Amino acid sequence: MEYIAKQFTPQLEQHIHTVERSMQELLKSIYAQYKEAFEKKGMELSVGVIREGENPFQPGYHATIHVGILEKDEFLDGLFIPVWHCVRTFWGIRSSRKLPGSKITGELVEETEEEITKEVVGYLEMQLED
Repeated sequence: MEYIAKQFTPQLEQHIHTVERSMQELLKSIYAQYKEAFEKKGMELSVGVIREGENPFQPGYHATIHVGILEKDEFLDGLFIPVWHCVRTFWGIRSSRKLPGSKITGELVEETEEEITKEVVGYLEMQLED
């Protein structure tokens, strides 16, 4: 769901942090479930929520679900699902500059935890089949 700067409230910020935490907990559960299966294949599973930036309402802030597969400390493949990102745009084009008329917007993941679980588990199952 997309939000404009006028909608950036303390309640929304709290909701973003709640979603980030719940995704982290979800990933911990999935990690515990699949860690051993990947180790048996000589691979390592890496999961987490990657955050760039400090303030969710500042352009450049991103929170992304990361699921990575490593073999002998080399990155083989990864799945990335955006949780929240905040950008500045000028006439619909991303801009790093604060230009007159530019807008700041944020987008929050719309998928439910169940849908994200299906996507992550589906990805991991596919990786185990190879």
